[in-house]
Amino acid sequence: MYYTLAIKNLKSRKARSALTVAGIAIGIASLTLMLALSEGLKQAAFNNIGGNGALTQLTVQPKPEKGSLLKLLPVGGKQSISPQIAGQIGNLPHVAKIYPEMIFANISSLQVSIASSGMQTDTMIFGVPYEYISGDANVSKSDWEKATPPYPALVSKKILDIYNFTIAPTSGLPTVSEKDLSGVDVTLLPGESTFFPQTGKTTNPVTARIIGFSDKTSLVGVTIPLEAVRQMNVQRDPAYTDNYLRLHVQVDRAENVATVRDGINRLGLDAVSPLEEIKTISDNFLVVEIGLGLISLIILFVAGLMIANTFLSAVSERKHDIGLFRALGATRSDIRKLFLAEASVIGLIGGMTGIFIGAVGGLIINNLLLKALPEMSFKPDTLFIFNPLSLLFTLTLAIMLSTFFALIPAVTASRLNPLEALTKE
Repeated sequence: MYYTLAIKNLKSRKARSALTVAGIAIGIASLTLMLALSEGLKQAAFNNIGGNGALTQLTVQPKPEKGSLLKLLPVGGKQSISPQIAGQIGNLPHVAKIYPEMIFANISSLQVSIASSGMQTDTMIFGVPYEYISGDANVSKSDWEKATPPYPALVSKKILDIYNFTIAPTSGLPTVSEKDLSGVDVTLLPGESTFFPQTGKTTNPVTARIIGFSDKTSLVGVTIPLEAVRQMNVQRDPAYTDNYLRLHVQVDRAENVATVRDGINRLGLDAVSPLEEIKTISDNFLVVEIGLGLISLIILFVAGLMIANTFLSAVSERKHDIGLFRALGATRSDIRKLFLAEASVIGLIGGMTGIFIGAVGGLIINNLLLKALPEMSFKPDTLFIFNPLSLLFTLTLAIMLSTFFALIPAVTASRLNPLEALTKE
């Protein structure tokens, strides 16, 4: 009954009701868009982290030394993990597998020909076992572990982004895709740097062939078979003994990652899990979501004041109707419920309209922005994700706010004296 009368009253004041609904819709549309954008960016960040390794994987490396910038470069030496330590980690409970990563212990350079243009740049040379990159390597285990050049090589997907958006435009070189570089031979010059003074012995040039791109490989170098890097280190220093730059530790189950990490930390090493990165991003995005939500709530608060003003005016205009209802037996509670029913209908219509506007607007903005963004390895599939729970929350919020701001006018209307309300001025 209350909602039937509420809808009838709102229809009798279409212009004012439409303006009030519009105020709610604008606030809900902005909140819907902001929550969807935050969810989309957060999901894109999570996907990027997930591409770097499984959530049951830990990356283990020595604690960084304090000192100059050169000490921060991954060139082995003290900043390495011995096979003995790797063995201790392998014996920890819940450790399923260890994938060691070795590095050629000096800065090197790389020569490559792109579109008939030669280029040389500094690089690091990393080595990993086949099992670690088997999902990204388009070759068999025997081909990856072959003992003679050209060695199969993987490079980071983000290197293409750096080349296409920084090096190519400034050097007048053409942009390239993964397909363009797949199968291309490059020459590695171990120990020869174009930017830093030579700090050690050089070894013979090595040919490598790009076979694919991976998120698991380092951004600052080329990744080739582990044994190939070991041979380079022995050629540079015959007394070389195996040392690993880092270890990629596979844990049996996600719930055991923290236990394994603590065990590794007790050995004096740093262990980082994608789960920790995801938690950090979640915490950061929570702050962003709160900030964006506050902006939308301010808009909704202004719309709420409009609702309060609209219903206060309605109380004054509808005194005669209220007095008539009371004279016919309506209680104060009935009057309050009638006004609150009208407010909830406005909130429902405004909320649904706002969600629709936000969803359509988000789809339009999403398509325009994705078309404008250049093709990059970390380009998200979508910028807006409309979570059903978030949509339900915004709709509920619209109804609750509308009802809340109509509460004072509803109480005011219920306290009108029927006799005075029916008396003509």
